[in-house]
Order: sequence, then structure tokens, then C-alpha cells
Amino acid sequence: MNGVTVNGLNSTTGTQIQLLGSNISMIVDVSVKNPNSASFRYSNTTTDIYYKGTVVGEARGPPGKARAHRTARMNMTVDIMIDRFMMDPGLVREVTGSGLLNVWSYTRVGGKVKILGMVNKHVTVKMNCTMAVNITRQAIQDTECKKDIDL
Repeated sequence: MNGVTVNGLNSTTGTQIQLLGSNISMIVDVSVKNPNSASFRYSNTTTDIYYKGTVVGEARGPPGKARAHRTARMNMTVDIMIDRFMMDPGLVREVTGSGLLNVWSYTRVGGKVKILGMVNKHVTVKMNCTMAVNITRQAIQDTECKKDIDL
């Protein structure tokens, strides 16, 4: 994740945050880096955003291709379910105290790698990331990701 823009939120000061409506969406700038010698053609991607163990956001990405030794960049829209955030009584204290919202994401990307131009191999990449979303700056910080690849 390179960055995030939050739509539907007004941050007038570091401690005063207002919802502009009942919906919030995040535009997430994502890079897919392929360090391998083979291209990776992938199908639709899914990403879920969690807050304290509850799914609070969902995103779907289009199919594409990560060329060998290249980095592809894309924007994904994540729809945030405000009602699920509001169920947590400590949310306001967390956001107004530090201006940070600690979340984690789970992304799954399935696709195929063509080896030596002849052999197709199915591959699934799974990525778990923890991050702090800085509400006032609309930025992601302290991102830590772990990946798992199934061949």
C-alpha cells in the first residue's frame, strides 16, 4: 500500500472528526511487485479490512497482469461499513486521542504463472497487513505485511 484517501470524512482539527454522511470510502493506492522472471496473470482480487476482528470494509480489484521484474500500480476503492465501526465503544477515544485508527487487511490474489513459455502453474498469493490510518493526514503509517504463496 502506497497511500490512502478517505472520502466522506472531515477532519477540521487533530481531535475533531466529523462524518459527512453515512458512507465512507477509501481510495487505496496499491503496488503489485513481481520480482520473478515469469509474468503473473491474476483474476479478480478481494481485500477485507478488519477493525478489532470485525470486517469493516471490502474491496474488489479487477483482473490483470504483473509482468516479470516490474511493479504494477492500481487504485482500489474500499467501501467502509460505518455501522460496524460505531459498534465499538472505544472508537471515538482511539481516534480523538491519537488521530490513528489501527486496522489490518487480508488480500487474496489467485492466478497463473507461465514457466518457460510452456507450463502453466496456478498460484495464490495471500497478504496480511497491519497498519495505522492517520485520519487527520489521510495517510497510512506503520505498515507491516506478511505474505503466503500457495503453489
